[in-house]
Amino acid sequence: MSAVFKRRLAAALCLALLRLEAAQAAHGAIEVRAYANDTCVVADEPFFLPVSKDDQTAKFLPLIGLVIGKLAELFINHEIQASADRMKSGAVRKDTRYAAAKDMNLYRAEFAPAPAVHLNASLGCLTIVAAAFKPDPVDCTAAYLPKELSPESRAAPQNAWKTSRTDDSIENQLRRANVCVDGTAKAVYEARFEFSADGTAYRLKDAGYRIESLLTTDDKHAVRTTLYTLKILNPGATDQQETLSSAWVNIGAVSAGAHGDGSKSEASPWLVVPPMSPEARRVYEARTSAHQEVMGAIEALERAQTRNLRQLAALDQRIAAATGDVADGLKQERTRLTVQSQSQGAELEARKAEYQDLPRTPLEFMPVKIEVAVTETESEKTARLALADIIGKNGSMVGSAVGSAATGLLSKSVQAGDLKLEPEQDSAGDLQHARARYYDALVELQAAAPGTARQASQLELDAAKNDYNHTRRSIGLEPIK
Repeated sequence: MSAVFKRRLAAALCLALLRLEAAQAAHGAIEVRAYANDTCVVADEPFFLPVSKDDQTAKFLPLIGLVIGKLAELFINHEIQASADRMKSGAVRKDTRYAAAKDMNLYRAEFAPAPAVHLNASLGCLTIVAAAFKPDPVDCTAAYLPKELSPESRAAPQNAWKTSRTDDSIENQLRRANVCVDGTAKAVYEARFEFSADGTAYRLKDAGYRIESLLTTDDKHAVRTTLYTLKILNPGATDQQETLSSAWVNIGAVSAGAHGDGSKSEASPWLVVPPMSPEARRVYEARTSAHQEVMGAIEALERAQTRNLRQLAALDQRIAAATGDVADGLKQERTRLTVQSQSQGAELEARKAEYQDLPRTPLEFMPVKIEVAVTETESEKTARLALADIIGKNGSMVGSAVGSAATGLLSKSVQAGDLKLEPEQDSAGDLQHARARYYDALVELQAAAPGTARQASQLELDAAKNDYNHTRRSIGLEPIK
């Protein structure tokens, strides 16, 4: 080998390595970030109409899909911070891009009209953005051009509305939520959270996607079967974090330049909403104890008032049909019951005033970690293997959904042992029932006449109190005095 050829070969190898490093650096600049909000950033972007001086135009336009007023009121964003380097090395797939989340609280407690705990309201839509992002801290909302309704569209039906803005790019739409992309976004995916009427089950429904280029290849003509997943993890102290639930959306085979609005995709199977952990339930009950006790008294007094009305109505009927001493005795009982009802009514109003004076700031409970991943596979078979792996490890699937979810996944079926079909102990329901029984017995004792009736009421109160304290101790709460 000649010296000249060696020099040329070395130069070519150096050039190739430089190009490879540049390509890897460019690829490394792309991050996957996830955002959870009440509504979708892109799919639910509303039309905007500035308030006119006489405010007459706005009165004749429908408010669905239209925001009238200040730009600052258009959106409130809750980012699930992306951080791919936090992923455990054993969990990373070569065909997958990850966004590991910071902790967020899965449940939220509110106090109007009564103490109630439910899923955090920000879980309305999941937006996944793959792009290079401007360095933090940055605020790009001032550069957002709203989807202003064009003047010629104001008299048209809502489905014929047009916008007059000059920048309708996906990057501009993301600025509304302060998602500040540097350059062009490679891909954006959105999915809505759908919840069952009783709030115990959920699923993800494709709300649309825009793919400028694939994440795993620069080939513009390549086709990849794409799915994205969301895992809800229990952020334990060890590396082995418990997966509370896994949801997914399979958008099928796509290539660079693909767009979709989600209208043709089918929703994933229903999944069981992760229940509050025993520790989160204990913290919730402890921090809302004053609210719970006052509301328990209020509800017991309201039930007593309802009973009083029924008894008074029954006495009126008996008095109308009675005569003599019987009628006089019934009238005396009616007078006693009326006085009792008035006394309980006064106490009820006092209790309601007491409840209004308690703190009303919402509280959040049960920290979880959200992990989002986008997987692009070269074949439908590989995508099915990946999805089957998710389904097989997912213990939160509703039993009736297993058949439809596993259809076509020939490589792996869901095992019966993977599913949680047995009802779990309802500690919250037990506590609520015991509290209601205790306050009903307390109200009954306060209204009981001296004698045998009062003794029976005292025995019932003692039994109810013991049961209530036993239930409180079982979840780590202090007994009542």
